[in-house]
Amino acid sequence: MTTSLDLTLGDALLARVRAAAAEAGMSPEAWVAVVITDTLARQGVSEDAAPFDAAGEDPVMLDTRTPETVAFQHAAALAAIEEYDRTGVSHSIEDVMAELRADLEARLAAKA
Repeated sequence: MTTSLDLTLGDALLARVRAAAAEAGMSPEAWVAVVITDTLARQGVSEDAAPFDAAGEDPVMLDTRTPETVAFQHAAALAAIEEYDRTGVSHSIEDVMAELRADLEARLAAKA
């Protein structure tokens, strides 16, 4: 389902939106929709994959996941949300990636 939304932007912001949209080869409306979708997806774990929301409109965004993969990712996201709701504990991607990198570097050093 698609519903329209009217936004009132100042001249400077509208100029920036138009420039960014032109650079991306998109209409300002489509560009704003992508930015909002991406921003909201980064707010937390989503049970549905936001990057694929526009698959019907953009063949580049075509969702090629199998039904089993979709079901697994959906279940994993719901489990992560339940864990967060239960504990209130979350980890930034930066911290997770730093830990992963440190572990990988330690393993590579041990092999050398």
